[in-house]
Amino acid sequence: MNLHTHITFALAISLVLFHGNLELAILVGIGAALPDLDREYVFTSRAIFSRFQLHRALFHNLFFAGIILFFNQYLGLGVVLHMALDLLTSPTDRGIELFFPFGRFIKNFKIDYEGNIKRSKSFMWLLEDPIVLINRTSDIGLRESKGMPWLRVYGPFKNSRLADWTIFYTSFIFIQLFEANNLIGWWEDFIKILFLKYTFITIGIILFYGVGEVWRRRLQFIRLTNFAKAIIAGTMTLGVALLIFQGLELYDPVSFE
Repeated sequence: MNLHTHITFALAISLVLFHGNLELAILVGIGAALPDLDREYVFTSRAIFSRFQLHRALFHNLFFAGIILFFNQYLGLGVVLHMALDLLTSPTDRGIELFFPFGRFIKNFKIDYEGNIKRSKSFMWLLEDPIVLINRTSDIGLRESKGMPWLRVYGPFKNSRLADWTIFYTSFIFIQLFEANNLIGWWEDFIKILFLKYTFITIGIILFYGVGEVWRRRLQFIRLTNFAKAIIAGTMTLGVALLIFQGLELYDPVSFE
């Protein structure tokens, strides 16, 4: 799922849950942007990323979601909604590694998707990822250098692009209908909160993902100087720093009183 789909879906769901409270909805939307901080960007090479497969793992697991939920319940809800959508994607898009990092302690699998059986005295998963399908259909950064028993959890969405755009447009249209009585005022308030109240977070997200996606889709395939790579990495680092800088002010754990 694309980032804009995650954020729009989170906004739509939270507007219903919190009875149109825009500030809370925006917090949930910000939370929905957090898991993709583990994307295959300039900070690591394609070979290293293919070897360790950290996207859909490092920040797409129950433990990360639990930490963010404790830090801020609304950000945490956004993380959970993000994971729920990625949980529905097929092996081509890698699903999510729900129990990372504990699944990495198991190093082998018993049966692969071609029916080959391995024997070992150590703990093994029953099935390995469908490695042939993954390497034929996935983006370069998601292809594995060899079969790896990561215990990914997959869903029914075989055509992730179709599912992605369907969820995005459905969520976007729903928001417009939900706020139809004062749609222009809603958009004005949305922009004010986003850029005036959460200025550093918004700029940080734009810098990190904007530059990161340009790198992932285009720049990594051309020969760049080390200086150019340093500029890209520095810009993305600045984005993360701004996100953390203002994000620390959002500490608001669930109260059990």
